[in-house]
Amino acid sequence: MAENFDSLTFLLQLLTPGCSADQQSALLARLNPEQWDALIVEADRQDVAPLLYALLANLNTSRGFDIPQIEKLHQAYISTAARNMLALHQAEIVFTALRHAGIPSLGLKGIYLLEHAYPNIGARSMNDIDILVKKQDLPESLAVMHELGYQATSYFSLADENIDTKHVPPMEKSGSPLLELHWTLLEEHEPFTIDAEALWERTMPAKIANESALSLCYEDLILHLSLHLTYQHYLNLGLRGLMDIALVIHKFRLEIDWQKLVRIAQSWGAEKVTALTLKLVETQLNVPIPAEAFSSLLPEGIDPSLLENARRQLLERIPFNDRFTPDLVEFSSQKNLLSKVKIGLQRIFIPRLALARTYNVPPNSVKILGLYWVRLKYLIRSYGKTLLRLQRGETGTEPARKKAQISISLHEWMIRDKK
Repeated sequence: MAENFDSLTFLLQLLTPGCSADQQSALLARLNPEQWDALIVEADRQDVAPLLYALLANLNTSRGFDIPQIEKLHQAYISTAARNMLALHQAEIVFTALRHAGIPSLGLKGIYLLEHAYPNIGARSMNDIDILVKKQDLPESLAVMHELGYQATSYFSLADENIDTKHVPPMEKSGSPLLELHWTLLEEHEPFTIDAEALWERTMPAKIANESALSLCYEDLILHLSLHLTYQHYLNLGLRGLMDIALVIHKFRLEIDWQKLVRIAQSWGAEKVTALTLKLVETQLNVPIPAEAFSSLLPEGIDPSLLENARRQLLERIPFNDRFTPDLVEFSSQKNLLSKVKIGLQRIFIPRLALARTYNVPPNSVKILGLYWVRLKYLIRSYGKTLLRLQRGETGTEPARKKAQISISLHEWMIRDKK
């Protein structure tokens, strides 16, 4: 193996869906101790360490493969598996309660993927339980959650417009992971149009946490995961987000209707997001995607430099001391003082409803005005040093600013020409 070991390239090759046990064994047999260390560090950086452990444990069982330094991964895997078992136990209680209340419910993201895409329930980390209900069932669903002991962690009212959020604030219950109760896949004020009624018509029955529930159809599942990774999270979730999609496509490759997927993506206005995500899946994890899907989604294709920027945004997980939001990037590009002041004021004086959710205070409360001062202090604490370095023209801020600028440019490309 080359002296300059590329741990990321090696990890991508090793985790490629469809890579056989023989191929995996042959790859791993070439590693020296330093390269093993680098591989484990990279897996942790990409949030796929539990999946790597599951793969190695399988090789140990099926091939008798001796795995050096396995304990470095084993502890993380056990911890992940324990948290996921608790999440599945709580999800079973929730799905059962919703079913008894006559409310159709659907498992989103991790709570579905654990049992249906990954090799075992310890192979993927998961932060919370995501469940989708119909918007008209939200009041009764909230009542069920309250009966089970869940309470929203911040202000929320059904009487508000709520077009800038897609779920109730994370709901907590003693001894349980956080639960997010969704009524839509994407915020209504975003430049995409998801037909909720059609989405529910396409759902499939699924067994989740030993309980009868629903799942998105495979096409909607791929599109939702693509929007979640590439648009909503600005390609900042690392390899785990891409693995979710790759494993779904690989496992259900004979059942996916690509023409149907293209039609749904077009109806959502998500052609660019979908094409970019699928191209990353194909180029980075060697999962074949029909050429006709790309030509139908984006006839002009994807510029190689844009694809490379997206790849780097997703997989080059370099931490920076400076934190750049889209507003701060725009601020840094402005030369006019009044323009800078305008951006700053907009960042401080966010809508009352957004402030209410942030600080768990009703938007009509007399406390709201005082909370703008609290927000100003938070912004100074979080971004003040970066802002000061920008004003001084310090070059050390440039790598973080450039990465954020590329992220924003990619985001704008995904929504360009949307009405």
